[in-house]
Amino acid sequence: MPQSPPKPHLILVDAPPGPGLQDILGALRGVARCSVVTLRWGTQEDQDRRVGQLTALGPVQIVERPDQAIDEVLRIAVRSGPVDGVLALSELVSYHAAVAAAALGLPCNPPVATARLRRKDLQREALRAAGVPCPAFAVVSDEDGLRSAAEDLTFPVVLKPAVGVGSLCVTLVHDLPELVAAFRRANGMYATDPRVIGAPPVFVVEEVIEGDNWHADDRMGTRVSVESLIDDGTVHHLAVTDKLPLAPPFREVGDVMPSGLPEPRLTEIRRATTDALRALGVTRGATHTELMLTAAGPVVVEINGRIGGGVTELLRAAAGYDVVEQLARSALGQPPTGLPRFRGHAFYYTPQPPQGEYEVIEASGEEEIARLPGVLEVVRAKRRGDRLVADEGTISHPFRVLATSDDFGDFFTRLKAIEGAITLELAPLRQPSDPGAR
Repeated sequence: MPQSPPKPHLILVDAPPGPGLQDILGALRGVARCSVVTLRWGTQEDQDRRVGQLTALGPVQIVERPDQAIDEVLRIAVRSGPVDGVLALSELVSYHAAVAAAALGLPCNPPVATARLRRKDLQREALRAAGVPCPAFAVVSDEDGLRSAAEDLTFPVVLKPAVGVGSLCVTLVHDLPELVAAFRRANGMYATDPRVIGAPPVFVVEEVIEGDNWHADDRMGTRVSVESLIDDGTVHHLAVTDKLPLAPPFREVGDVMPSGLPEPRLTEIRRATTDALRALGVTRGATHTELMLTAAGPVVVEINGRIGGGVTELLRAAAGYDVVEQLARSALGQPPTGLPRFRGHAFYYTPQPPQGEYEVIEASGEEEIARLPGVLEVVRAKRRGDRLVADEGTISHPFRVLATSDDFGDFFTRLKAIEGAITLELAPLRQPSDPGAR
């Protein structure tokens, strides 16, 4: 009897955040034999638990910093090769996995596209050069650059790191003194946040995009996101996701997939996303594109070289679609085997605290939430005594709820029930006095 060909060898570069570990394990077992490089994170108990589960895929190596993943992938290729693909599912290590794949000559984006997906300054320059609508901006690395930007741009403006995660240090400012204060505070936070260790302290200052609500319901926000798979230059848009209005200054509160917008509007959004991906030179892998809906059309806010946070779970809940398997196939140079077919809606709800810093006095209600119709998962992210810091971005949420709905009317009914079940008591540690707290 002829033997079946061996499975390809895939190196998984693992780090939080990203898809749930069970989603990763279930998807990769059937696609490839794996080696794993994982980033040390959390407590020793957390790390031991994660490594213990990852060993189901293959041998696991631990690195202390994201940049060390590159050398570790190359070491595995030398000692355990040949390697057929490198996969990352977390924004903390997606760039480093792409660099390693390029060094090994494996399926990946061109280096220029990899750099543009990581750095918002290079991304903005490429979009502007291609004529893709995006806000006016300036790139700064010191206070002299801030003053020059203030002369060229119209306030209010947004300050954001060129390399960032989860809305870290993204601040709305209204004048030059606020901009300088925000820059100083962001520099301090950026230098110590483990999510961006090794990234250059370069910032983008850009004008605020005036959003326009394309929905018939004012409870929806003016932003959307698009999840895409790119195979050898062919773009496959998996889903357009609607957003609830952001918590100040730019923290995600809720996502609904698929979008409830009419098809002509969705066509505009997909076309704008494709144009942006072409401008960056993206030819392979996954992207998460955020767009502002305006009276003149969609405007690109940013593009990330990975699937958006929570998208794995949303696609599974709303369409029964395993995007992790498709991402693994892409990393191996294989085309996608199918696209999502939606049978309803799925949504994430991540309530945010007010601006400032708070201590959690009480956070409860997950048992009641779990009993509500449509709720699939409830995670209490913060407990009594934990700190909630709005400047840390979207990760400051105390709860994360995954649920389904039949339609948008049903969505708002279920969202209201979830909101009513949450008990959250906070004690202020520092009142918001920095820019963006208006």
